[in-house]
Amino acid sequence: PEAITRAMPLLAATGLRFGGYANGFTSVEALAPGGTVDTLGARADMTPETYAGFARQWIAQGATIVGGCCEIGPAHIAYLAKRLEDAGHEVGGLGG
Repeated sequence: PEAITRAMPLLAATGLRFGGYANGFTSVEALAPGGTVDTLGARADMTPETYAGFARQWIAQGATIVGGCCEIGPAHIAYLAKRLEDAGHEVGGLGG
């Protein structure tokens, strides 16, 4: 999530709709070309509350689409959705 936070100003500068979907791995350095994420470790500090804090930063920086990837599970997304709804944001999926 930290890398996505740093990228938000660059994304905002495009003038296009943007967002972020971070993973919860400790590092992706060990991921060899053609490898699988099974070799990667999960961050113990990436609680639903922590992840929601990152996503709320992205929204404050202009993101309109937020979600999660590997190691960001249903509990993270449910907590994030609740926090966003409580703050008055519209929450919905991308599906039709």
